[in-house]
Amino acid sequence: MRPVTFAVAGVVVALSACSAASAKPPAIIAAPRPANAQEVVIYDYKFAPLMLTVPVGTTVTWINHDTAPHTATHRSFSDEAFDSGNMQATQIFAHRFRKPGTYPYLCILHQGMRGTILVQ
Repeated sequence: MRPVTFAVAGVVVALSACSAASAKPPAIIAAPRPANAQEVVIYDYKFAPLMLTVPVGTTVTWINHDTAPHTATHRSFSDEAFDSGNMQATQIFAHRFRKPGTYPYLCILHQGMRGTILVQ
């Protein structure tokens, strides 16, 4: 009886290996893209686009499509400061730019994440 049990177990293992080899590879999910010209997407620890040019009076929105919390923060004494606070996944932050200028911003939690809003 034991040789039969081992033979059955061997067939099961062999068939499992074959079915795993013929299984479909995991689907690659495309990175989310901005829905419009006034949106910045946060994904994979990056801001996209890195630089966004908008006219004065435009409201720019940031949406976090990442699994980690992030911020969009511009600290300044001379122009429009903004800070989203900690944005969890799927949260949105909006800021209206009232003055022309260059607004570099970063994620306070991950300071290698940087972007720029150019307001003309």
